[in-house]
Amino acid sequence: MALLSNSMSRNVLSLCGGIILSIVLNGLLNSCSCICNNNTPTTSTNGYVDNLEKFHSAYFMQGINGIKYDKLALYVDCSTCIAMGQQSPFFQSLIPCWVNATKEYYSIKGSEIVKEEDDTFSLLRSIKEVNYADLKTAVEMMAKSDHESVLLTDGEYYQQSIAKGNINNPYMANAFKEWLKKGHDIYFLTEPYVESNNGQCFNKKRFYILFTDTRLKGNIYDRIMQTVDLSLYKDVDIFHLSADHPSLLAEGNSSTVNANLNASVKGFGNMEVQDWPISWEEGIEPLVVNAVDPNTGNALPNGDFISKGIKVDRNSFGGYRIKDVNCKVYNINGFFTEFSDAIENKQKIGGNIDLSTCQSDNFIVVNSKEFERHGIIELHFDVQFFYPKPVLDGTPYNYTKVDICISKVEYLFNRYKDVFTFDSIDMPGDKNVSVAASIEQCLTAPDIKNQILNCPVYSFYIRSMER
Repeated sequence: MALLSNSMSRNVLSLCGGIILSIVLNGLLNSCSCICNNNTPTTSTNGYVDNLEKFHSAYFMQGINGIKYDKLALYVDCSTCIAMGQQSPFFQSLIPCWVNATKEYYSIKGSEIVKEEDDTFSLLRSIKEVNYADLKTAVEMMAKSDHESVLLTDGEYYQQSIAKGNINNPYMANAFKEWLKKGHDIYFLTEPYVESNNGQCFNKKRFYILFTDTRLKGNIYDRIMQTVDLSLYKDVDIFHLSADHPSLLAEGNSSTVNANLNASVKGFGNMEVQDWPISWEEGIEPLVVNAVDPNTGNALPNGDFISKGIKVDRNSFGGYRIKDVNCKVYNINGFFTEFSDAIENKQKIGGNIDLSTCQSDNFIVVNSKEFERHGIIELHFDVQFFYPKPVLDGTPYNYTKVDICISKVEYLFNRYKDVFTFDSIDMPGDKNVSVAASIEQCLTAPDIKNQILNCPVYSFYIRSMER
């Protein structure tokens, strides 16, 4: 066989080298694609809807899960105010509520807080006057408890010292904060009355202070609303103090989802689960993200809506009016899959998880104009800066959590101060503002304000296809 020329030899070597290099590179690329595939394996269990409801309850409902049902404690200030209250029609109308609900009864007799063993009805019909009630200790006991409680009082924390009537001392503020930081609610029913002392008449207030949680079924506030006709008591005021879970005017119902998503939806009070069974490339992106005006064919600036219809009561908090909301979007593929696996393997679930590490921007936004006009939550994709990759990394499904959070509030308590202000007996001519000051100091505390601005109003859980 004749030897190859030098040029032919170089060509053959070059060709062989190219083939070898191509094989090596392909191998490396295939290997790299396996290593760099960041898709998160996700659960495909048929029970994902129930599991998402359990997931939400386990990690994001600590407030309601931290209060015991049917354990109401009644604290009764045995001063002149409540002793006189036995003749008040409004006081009498509330007695059936206290009798049916009370499991522990405490008489505040001066500096002593006594747990009574007699039945509630008899105790409420035989209150004997003991002045100088230690209201500060009583309300602190209520705040530290894990159940509902009610305080019947005139709000006058009188000490036989230089402080005397504490007329501008916000002595309840810390207790109010402690209860609200647990995610619970406080209601005030305020009844004006006239009290005589040393020949003078004083315009006082009888306070019925309810430590409760509106999410608790059969809570004491609901019992009162269902059994007492407040229209008969025109001078009674109601005030709601809260830093969490504002009321939803459509609570218990799910939102209306864009028909193009072909979604199934199930609501669970303050959250809902949506399943989008269509593909991203052929369905969601062309029909919703990049939707066009059917009349002009022009692209809609914000695409078509995802869901709408949940309406927020913007006056839920009493001391603040909700002005605006935003949404926080989380990729929960890993967290939820681990949670589902734990349920399947009968392992312990619940506790705390930090979603901040999987928060994603530029995916879903709230229509602020619609909220400003009507208080309605309407979701759209962030069409202008749409970047779904950090959210949609799951296979075969993606699980996404969307929290609607308060972003702006307006302080309103100044207009309610007079409801909590009354004549001072120990300093005639002055006003006792201690209860009003307690609420004001609670509302303006930085930790309470931050809680309001970070609390989720409503949560959407979305299961979508792999992208």
